[in-house]
Amino acid sequence: MSDFIKNSLNIPQSEAALCIKGPSLILAGAGSGKTRVLTYRMAHIITQGEAAPHEILAVTFTNKAAREMKDRMMKLLGSFNIPVFEDLWVSTFHSICVKILKTHIEQIGYDSSFTIYDDGDQLATIKKIMRFLNINDKVYPAKSFKSKINQAKTLGLTPQDVSTQFSSLMDEQSLLVYKTYEAEMRKSNALDFNDLLLKTYTLFRDCPHVLEHFQGKFKFIMVDEYQDTNKLQYLLVKQLSSKHQNICVVGDEDQSIYSWRGADISNILNFEKDFKNAKIFKLEQNYRSTKNIVSAASAIIQNNSQRKDKILFSDNNDGSLILVKEELNEYEEAKFVTKEIVSLHDSRGFNYNDCAIFYRTNAQSRVLEEQMRTNGIPYKLVGGMRFYDRMEIKDIISYLKLILNNKDDNSLKRVINVPARGIGKTTITKLEDIAQSQQINMLEACLYAAQNKVVNSGIAKKLISFYNLMESVIAESEQVSLSELYRGILDKTQYVTKLKIENTNESQMRIDNLEELNNALVQFENERGEDATLQNYLEEMALVSDIDKIDDHIDAVTLMTLHISKGLEFPNVFIVGLEEGLFPSFQSMEGPDQDKMEEERRLAYVGMTRAKENLFLTYAKQRKIWGQEKHFMPSPFIKEIPEKYIDFKGSYRRSNFVDRYNSRQDKSQPSIQFDTVPDYDEERVFHQEDFDSDGYSKGMRVKHPTFGVGAIFKVEGSGETQKVSVMFNDHNTRKFVVKYARLEIL
Repeated sequence: MSDFIKNSLNIPQSEAALCIKGPSLILAGAGSGKTRVLTYRMAHIITQGEAAPHEILAVTFTNKAAREMKDRMMKLLGSFNIPVFEDLWVSTFHSICVKILKTHIEQIGYDSSFTIYDDGDQLATIKKIMRFLNINDKVYPAKSFKSKINQAKTLGLTPQDVSTQFSSLMDEQSLLVYKTYEAEMRKSNALDFNDLLLKTYTLFRDCPHVLEHFQGKFKFIMVDEYQDTNKLQYLLVKQLSSKHQNICVVGDEDQSIYSWRGADISNILNFEKDFKNAKIFKLEQNYRSTKNIVSAASAIIQNNSQRKDKILFSDNNDGSLILVKEELNEYEEAKFVTKEIVSLHDSRGFNYNDCAIFYRTNAQSRVLEEQMRTNGIPYKLVGGMRFYDRMEIKDIISYLKLILNNKDDNSLKRVINVPARGIGKTTITKLEDIAQSQQINMLEACLYAAQNKVVNSGIAKKLISFYNLMESVIAESEQVSLSELYRGILDKTQYVTKLKIENTNESQMRIDNLEELNNALVQFENERGEDATLQNYLEEMALVSDIDKIDDHIDAVTLMTLHISKGLEFPNVFIVGLEEGLFPSFQSMEGPDQDKMEEERRLAYVGMTRAKENLFLTYAKQRKIWGQEKHFMPSPFIKEIPEKYIDFKGSYRRSNFVDRYNSRQDKSQPSIQFDTVPDYDEERVFHQEDFDSDGYSKGMRVKHPTFGVGAIFKVEGSGETQKVSVMFNDHNTRKFVVKYARLEIL
């Protein structure tokens, strides 16, 4: 087996696979073949007779990684005719803990038939407890208590631990909720997701004989993605490995990007301190990406201080330079990305699923989705919903629909208790019955129920309050612009205010999405001028949201956040929004603490090293923030890439004269090329107002990012206020203000 490993792996890989005794740390750079090394290491342990297959514990962070490792192990052992009689312990932390608890949880007061609660169940339980304790959910959001409880559990802290040792972690009220929550969970014989780890840790701590059993069972322990472990996972690894000390962890501190969910980079940085006489192996050869991509990513990550001394390299070909594209705004950025994908597909032979677009926040997907749709490019969102399918967007759209049509009972049912007003399902059922019996809509039924004492006085006040709210915004809709109406809804319902009070990662993402919807409404108003009515918007919005879900097997471009991209690879990768304040985020740039900034840099490194052949980095000089144009500087990460690895393209445009000259010149004469603009200052940015907007004429064919291709049949005015009317291929006519229209001349 030793010779087989030496012949199958490179020297650092084989050294890591052959060293099986004692603690060892394998520093595995991006694309360096760590799964292959782990698989061969497990096979070597078994063929050497050091342990049976079921006496090895291999921990992964995803079920996909666990399946891949298990499949590889079975094939490798099969090739050596080694039978496997018991299930391999190759799984995630949570799955392994479930197996342990199923057989031993009675010893800490639970029944083995325990239920596992998801996030929704956990939140419902906390709300139930808050009712017991007379805590007002409007003043103290349940999600805030949930966040604090999960944080404590990630750190391995019970309510008793918080009370006696870490009182600064929770205020008295939060601690009371935590204590009561634990009692309720025990009463229900239920565990939440973090409990699976915490109760296993507690079991090992309080029942030494159970810990001793599993310490003896697992002669060898391997942990993948060790840089992503949190405090509690670290404690479990320490407990289980303390007897044999045959602990091997694999990871890359340069890819530690999950501190916001509890991951602790110090676990991998301090491994040699925690496990004495540990051996260190460095896998620095990248087999995935071209030399230029690897060198550029390495140049960025070397600016971090929280890292080990290693340098990623590649023996692959140099490949193309990294294309860095500056654009005027997010719309031009999306157009550029789309055109490049079309070129990769049509001219260079790539499939759509060879292309991926990464962004820092989910809200950035809207403009990209519009461009994908306009150009007929199939796409799929990973780890998120389409923009107009997101809960907060559907909530506000339902308000707008109800304003336009107060007979829309479905929209009323969605928003009558959003944000929470204390109008529950029982009341909604009564309103439905009243609407049916009185032949009125449900909004009218709110007033009827209150005036005719169908409900108690408390509910009656809430129904009157909601009815008056809707009457107010309906009246306002006839006097204000669409974007003003939208912001009025947010203010009067306190939708954003309550999200801010929650103060969680999830609530901030929802606020970001609501900001992006505001940008979409402002853009709609700029494009359509006097035609920017509520009815027109709702009709046209349906075109954007009415897209069939794309099957995973269909050839499609992948859109996802940078955090989700970890562990994946694509021939062509686009990272968009590389601007100061967006990526890296404003929060990471504030204050003297560099930890957040270093994690943002690691996120950039992860995104870049997903690319195999072509990498595109884009940024916009200006981007809408709550409808206001804000100017941004390029991300410092771009500046950290040596110029020799970059092909930079600015945001200038060729003049109409150049385009016309190229299209009308005598084909018999030598072609005059204008592919570059000579002697232009590279730092200059040519904004939309720098260009002649009077170049539109009747009959000209144009393309719009939402409505597709059409022909101009009317031109009105000139300069800043010029408008054009366009007949699109669907035979619908729409009028635009040219300056904001995003029309592309064909």
